[in-house]
Amino acid sequence: MKKNSYKKFFLFSLTIIICSFTYSQETRDKENKEKDIDEVVVTGQYQQQSVNKSIYQVEVISQEDIKNRAATTISDILSYYLNFITIPNSKNGDSEASLFGLDGQYFKVLINNIPMVSDYGMGSNVDLTKINLDNVERIEIVRGSMGTDYGSNSLTGVINIITRKKINSKWKINGYLQEETVGKEYDWKEQGRHIQSFDISHSLSEKWYISIGANRNDFKGYFGNKEGKRYFENDGKRGYEWLPKEQWNSNALINYKSTNFNAFYNLQYLNELTNYYNPIVDYRSLSDGGLFTYASKDRNYKTDRWLHHLFLNAKLFNYLNYNGDFSYQKQSRKSRDYVYDIGMRETFGKKDAYKKYAGTEAWYTRGTFTSPSMSKFLSYQIGYEFNFIEGLRSANSSSIGGMNTSGFQKDLRKHLDNYDVFGSTEIKASPEISLKPGFRASFNTKFENQYSYSLAMKYQLSPNSNFRTEITTTNRTPNFDELYTYFVDTNHNVQGNEDLIPEKGYSSSIYWNQKFKSKDNFKGDITLSTLYINLKDRIELATVNMQPLEYKYLNVDKFKRWGVQLNSNMRINNIHFNLNASYFGVSRTLEDNINGIHITTPDNDYLYTFQLNSNLNYTLKKWGTTFSLFYKYNGKESSYVLDSKTDSYYLGKQDDFNLLDFSVRKSFFNKFIELTAGVRNIFDVKKVNTTAAQSGAHDGPIKSINLFYGRSYFAKLGFNFNI
Repeated sequence: MKKNSYKKFFLFSLTIIICSFTYSQETRDKENKEKDIDEVVVTGQYQQQSVNKSIYQVEVISQEDIKNRAATTISDILSYYLNFITIPNSKNGDSEASLFGLDGQYFKVLINNIPMVSDYGMGSNVDLTKINLDNVERIEIVRGSMGTDYGSNSLTGVINIITRKKINSKWKINGYLQEETVGKEYDWKEQGRHIQSFDISHSLSEKWYISIGANRNDFKGYFGNKEGKRYFENDGKRGYEWLPKEQWNSNALINYKSTNFNAFYNLQYLNELTNYYNPIVDYRSLSDGGLFTYASKDRNYKTDRWLHHLFLNAKLFNYLNYNGDFSYQKQSRKSRDYVYDIGMRETFGKKDAYKKYAGTEAWYTRGTFTSPSMSKFLSYQIGYEFNFIEGLRSANSSSIGGMNTSGFQKDLRKHLDNYDVFGSTEIKASPEISLKPGFRASFNTKFENQYSYSLAMKYQLSPNSNFRTEITTTNRTPNFDELYTYFVDTNHNVQGNEDLIPEKGYSSSIYWNQKFKSKDNFKGDITLSTLYINLKDRIELATVNMQPLEYKYLNVDKFKRWGVQLNSNMRINNIHFNLNASYFGVSRTLEDNINGIHITTPDNDYLYTFQLNSNLNYTLKKWGTTFSLFYKYNGKESSYVLDSKTDSYYLGKQDDFNLLDFSVRKSFFNKFIELTAGVRNIFDVKKVNTTAAQSGAHDGPIKSINLFYGRSYFAKLGFNFNI
């Protein structure tokens, strides 16, 4: 960070502190002693407690937020949040999310406080479009590093998905049907998005609760400028811009809770089938008599994911609380090739058997011992976290349109196990000031020992005003592909690197939160914050030889990001409104000499982006109707891109765009029936022009990226039966 940037950062931080203390002194005698009921959170906490009491700044996405959006997956709802973006892959149907300009390897996705399995291990690079929201109670988000609490790969933050574990009635039976257009494309069978869901819950007694549910999400794909699977011209237009996929999600949970003991077992299963239609069309002989037809070599992708989670909570020796998580998760990725007869609209012969090309199998356990009532001034937590992860990459060199399934030319099965111990203590230095220092030691079977440190502070300026600050270090361990990829043939030379070292980083943040309340039913709050992220030894796919052209993963990059964010939230009578804005900059510095190859590196000045989002809900209680508007502005972005032809970086730019959604949610028959309808992406955004992205090691910069599929309409009919 340059001197001017340091000055800006510390001046802004100092301004927050001064404003906070000034406001506190002016309002301390005017406070309303009546306290609002805050949402409870568990992320980073010793025990479940209100957002206001949390030493970390935690954002909460409630069930009401999810219902108003008619969101089905995590990606559906996070797409409108600041500094989040999801980019789909048109070759295999997966999607990759990023937070603060760093991809999914730098933030951790948890479900009930445990990391979710992915192709890259646990918690990192999880495809958010594969996580269903049906049984979700709330989503908790902490931005900034959480390395001491949740380990590596949590530099930019943590997303914790909390599922429902109780109901307020004896029985609860609910479900819904949801129909959506995909852009302008829709029919009952072959276009659009068709979703069905069913869930049943039962309180067996005051202590026992069970639930089971299933969801089908059938996305028929998006043509865009393509012509679908029946198109027979060999001009590159066959197929879909967004691949068709069908997801089945199912879940089951059993929960037992008594005074001093709580346990639940959660089972989740995902099955996803994605269809890739090759744009290359050729002629194929039907018989020896000279009859021909049009045909193409297509591919199916299949994902299976199992999650088993056992949670135990017990009070030991009357003063010590034990939380234990035990999880087994498995994800397998398979593909099969077949030849499609375009003329006859059927498969030639039988489809190949599915071949497994990637998989992850993980055993995970985490335990914490907490003494929250050791004294009025001190509480502590010590814990352990063990990961036993086996990654599989199978040789599958069959290529479709130049696309290799796995990028590996030999079967690989490797373990990357981790053994962590951690501890922290919360110190009540005064009635207003709380401190939380933390430490984590990580012992990996492949890498040198890693250590993380943190210090968080909360200062209660008044019952309605809080000041929080924290600094935390963390690391990111190289993933399976970066370590072991070996894809070398006459056209490619891309190799992993077993000598890679973990990336090292830290973040520091400052938050000031102020709540407001008046006698005329007005309530609101504002949060002013600043966040700084520093990362070194970042892993890049770098050029290591020019003739012939060779690429290898190396620790070559330094990445910095800092900026400011303002969140405001207001509620008066039946109107709920929030307005949020952020201004963040990115700086990158790369090595200028890699294996003897001189690379002209970019200037490390900060490149800034402005983002804005807003949400307006208006409820007519007499009609049982809520009207909702959701808006997001993503400003112009700039980043440096390597031009492999000139061995230098140039400044690429990406256009800005606006998103706007509108929905109406209406309940009938004492909330037994609920209808939600609306329009997504009113401004009809599809492709975004860019010169700031690169498609691959051998490909040059691309001109645009497919972020959305245009204006779409939806209707959701749900039922909710309580006994």
